[in-house]
Amino acid sequence: MDNEQKPALKKHRIFIILLLLIGILLTWNLRLFWIQVASARSFTSRNIDLVENSVIQREKGIVLDSGRGDFYDRNGIPLTGRSYPVLTVFPVRDQETNAAREAAMKQIAQILNVPYSEWSRFVSGVSYPQVWPGTGRPAALSDRQAQQIEEAGLADIRVTLFRQRYDAAQTASQVVGYIGQNPERVTRQFTDQFHKGELQLTSKIGNAGLEKTFEPWLQGIGATTVSLYTDATKNPLPGLDARIMTPDNRYYPLKVITTLDSELQRQIEARMDKLQIAEGAVVVLDIGNADTLVMASRPAFQPEHIDLSDGAWSNKALKASAPGSIFKTITATAALEEGAAAPDEVFDCSGQLGQYGFTCWKKDGHGAITLEEAYAESCNIVFAKVAQRLGGAKLEEYARRMGLAQQVGWSGTIPQQRDFRQWDAEEKGQIYQSGTNPKDGGVLVQTAIGQRDVLVSPLQAANLVVTLFHQGKVLSPRVVQEIRFRNDRLYQSFQPARKAPDQGKAIHSATAKRLLGWMEEVVEYGTGRALGAASWSLAGKSGTAEVTLDGGRPGENQWFIGYGPAEHPRYAVAVELSRVPAGQKNKSIPLFREVMDVLAAAKR
Repeated sequence: MDNEQKPALKKHRIFIILLLLIGILLTWNLRLFWIQVASARSFTSRNIDLVENSVIQREKGIVLDSGRGDFYDRNGIPLTGRSYPVLTVFPVRDQETNAAREAAMKQIAQILNVPYSEWSRFVSGVSYPQVWPGTGRPAALSDRQAQQIEEAGLADIRVTLFRQRYDAAQTASQVVGYIGQNPERVTRQFTDQFHKGELQLTSKIGNAGLEKTFEPWLQGIGATTVSLYTDATKNPLPGLDARIMTPDNRYYPLKVITTLDSELQRQIEARMDKLQIAEGAVVVLDIGNADTLVMASRPAFQPEHIDLSDGAWSNKALKASAPGSIFKTITATAALEEGAAAPDEVFDCSGQLGQYGFTCWKKDGHGAITLEEAYAESCNIVFAKVAQRLGGAKLEEYARRMGLAQQVGWSGTIPQQRDFRQWDAEEKGQIYQSGTNPKDGGVLVQTAIGQRDVLVSPLQAANLVVTLFHQGKVLSPRVVQEIRFRNDRLYQSFQPARKAPDQGKAIHSATAKRLLGWMEEVVEYGTGRALGAASWSLAGKSGTAEVTLDGGRPGENQWFIGYGPAEHPRYAVAVELSRVPAGQKNKSIPLFREVMDVLAAAKR
């Protein structure tokens, strides 16, 4: 071979070697691609891909805390979110069952006070991390139980801290409301968060009560989970073991501070149950600024087990119903403001009006009686005659001036929202239905005593008493006073607010003062005489409205509204028992007394 051919042959060999190297690299890359991508979609028992192995090394975690913000009462006591130790079982198995493990398992069964067969069956059936007992509410462990279980030293049995959002007997459950899945609202109301992946169609959001109205502030920034790191054979990896993962943010989740007093709430709910109140509500407002201290509703419900088909969730305190004679407070106010009747003007009540089939509750009548006395004795005839002088339009005008026939709860503009309302599903109530003629004589006399079309909510009724105390100025009851960061720094405050009357100016202070005095007379010698033996001197107004129950049966709404103590008023209270079958004992006054006794005891 001559010297000229040698360089050419050398270049040829180099070219062939480069082609082989390129081929090897290409084959290697294709193989890696197959292992890392193709095998992630489908693999055989012989080819377990790298991605799957990495997933296997950490078992599915348990959510110990959703990260959602909680509600607190005015004293900083949590209304939601109780943390307690629970027993968590991971799907980790020893290579073989030995005597030591069996002994430890039996020991744990004894600690839990359950049959060993039941406990062993639960553990052996665990295919993903589960909290004992597996179904329903996780069982809370005592400190002693938690210590003994940890000392047992089993790799798959651990004690973790679990955060339960609602108690088994949730205080103020109707006010708090509940969370649940609501795909339609997620896509409609939280569109941006949904598209960003922060919320899914299966995310639980507030569906009612404060959980719903304060949803934007309650959403956390991530859940707290516990996971157990294992190898492919489901044995714990040395040095990793069980790990709790949490956002650990000093600012979130936020705290929603309500105006409620949880201890008063709990006691008053207990009094309602003691009197076997099947359906009704109690509202207690701070008479000084209209803050909601207690709002109790029956029937109660457990927020974790909602069956909307049976109507279990409905905050009766915000639902408008026929008020009966407590509406005479409006008729009396209009009469005094318009000069339609003087307090000492004498009327005659024979028990019948003589037209429209209208009668007084006292069949034989009250005889000669003044307007002032008629309020204390709740005479229907006198108020029908006064209404005839006023006319239907005036009744509606003064009802609106006093905060009826409108949403009265706190509303306003805040940085995050315009026209924000704290209360969920607050009903406006009404004086006349659409199409009703206020000039009709029969409509007029029935409206004057809170019948016919008139609807008032317990919140409006309690606020009516506050309005009288504030010389006719209508306030807007709050239920939330502020939102705070996790570290207690202020995030957003909601100041007490005055609500402009829906129609016309406020009433004169002299009229308001006179009505408050008349409420004292109701207790002194009128329909509220049974309250004379209460812990405090009280004042108020009774009401009974005729309603029709299911099947056309006659029933009634039983009311009492008022304040106490009479000398130095602190609380405005409204009590309503809804849809009580006719003939049953009136429990509104006994319940009002029970509520006031609780309030009196709390201030001693």
